[in-house]
Amino acid sequence: MLHLKYELSGKASLVLSNCHRYYSGLATLELYKKAAEHAVPLEMINAAIVDAEQKYNGAINYDRIAIVMRNQAFKVMIDLFKKVAAYLQVIATEEDIPALLQAGVEVVVPPKRKKTTTSSSD
Repeated sequence: MLHLKYELSGKASLVLSNCHRYYSGLATLELYKKAAEHAVPLEMINAAIVDAEQKYNGAINYDRIAIVMRNQAFKVMIDLFKKVAAYLQVIATEEDIPALLQAGVEVVVPPKRKKTTTSSSD
């Protein structure tokens, strides 16, 4: 099973630019388009990005209320991308890795577990 993730941490401007990049990658990803009826709609993701960007621009003057609204909008946007990554993780196969990387999704190889041996010393 593939483990997929997006880079969704850091400064607000960095997260916002990454989300724009991830959205454009999702819009071109055939794997996501084929199963669109089961996935988070692209229109919903775009609306969340636009809302977060508007709230980000509104909070530039350090207005506390605007900052709280910005943080809520970013949380919604980040949660949507986490849902997308979880959905792609379920439907993606090894053959989809190049397309996923092209779309901006990070493919994380889980570390192999070491087999532990139990030795009893009597």
